[in-house]
Amino acid sequence: MNKDSALNLLHSNMQNANLRKHCYAVGITMGAIYDYLSSQNKLEDKSLDRETWEVLGIIHDSDYEITKEDWNRHTLLTLDWIKDLGIDPTDHLYRAMQSHNAKRTGFAGPQTQMEWALECVDELTGFLVACTLVLPSKKIADLTLESVKKKWKQPAFAKGVIREQTDQVEEKLGIDFDTFVNVTLKSMQANAEVLGL
Repeated sequence: MNKDSALNLLHSNMQNANLRKHCYAVGITMGAIYDYLSSQNKLEDKSLDRETWEVLGIIHDSDYEITKEDWNRHTLLTLDWIKDLGIDPTDHLYRAMQSHNAKRTGFAGPQTQMEWALECVDELTGFLVACTLVLPSKKIADLTLESVKKKWKQPAFAKGVIREQTDQVEEKLGIDFDTFVNVTLKSMQANAEVLGL
């Protein structure tokens, strides 16, 4: 799959603009994480290109609007859809989709860098949106790493965010928390218009 086909799949199955923007944000940041790991010579699987990482981010929640009342089905529809598009179950993208929501579906959880990147960044992007919306300007351009870190330590703020997913980034990806937040924040700031922020 390429980015265009990923966006087509997303738009065909998700109508909510805010949910779409979440998927855009995760796709954008997945590409940025790929770039960072590559620049640090930490990329483990060089057979996967940047676009594959971005595609995974774009489609990771593409069936959410349909499955939100039955969380155990989340990702299963997307797996069917990408299989219909010719993605083989042995493909890296298919396997990575299986790792998302694996605690509910029973598939194996994240194992590769790409899978852990999705696991770690998924909740963080939503948290950065929450941090942005409480700013007087409501502009992500005005959000700082220091402000994000302060709010991260406040359990009552954006309490629906599962912080543990992002907290494991150093262990799973070898990226310290501050750097990971910074890479994510800068990539979202660079795409503020697309994200409506």
